[in-house]
Amino acid sequence: MYSPALVPDGGSTPNELSGRRSRIMNQLRENLKQHPAIEHTQFEVTRNGSGHELVGVFDTLILANGRVDTGEAKLTINWWTHPPDIENQFIFHYSEPIGFDCGWHRQPHPGESDIPFDHFQYRFDSDEEYQYQGVDFIEDNPVGLFWEVAQTRLPKVLEWRWDN
Repeated sequence: MYSPALVPDGGSTPNELSGRRSRIMNQLRENLKQHPAIEHTQFEVTRNGSGHELVGVFDTLILANGRVDTGEAKLTINWWTHPPDIENQFIFHYSEPIGFDCGWHRQPHPGESDIPFDHFQYRFDSDEEYQYQGVDFIEDNPVGLFWEVAQTRLPKVLEWRWDN
């Protein structure tokens, strides 16, 4: 998954929470806790069991001014650090238990050359294929990107999702 040139910070494996990655993930957690619709946050083992990710659970009545009423909605965040000459990779991914999910990602999709490195993806149901589009992020640091997604991008997508 990682080429030999992608050496993790602090001598850890790429998915462990240590070194620079740990500091970034902890700072993202502190900022996530400040979002007015967040009920709680925690680090969880990833679906494939190879590492950890940050998960924030939203109060859906507060999120998007009560327009989202799906029970428990989550924002999953992951950040992978790389040496200075290689862009860090990340995921800010929102999901609802009724099947809708979307996310802003900076990561490659091997074998899928038509998916941009920086992209937004969404689907209305977990049985559907994702739809992708390229995205230009305004912010470049972890905290700035979190707030760009949480305060600007996610509310617009949720408004669009509930209007369609």
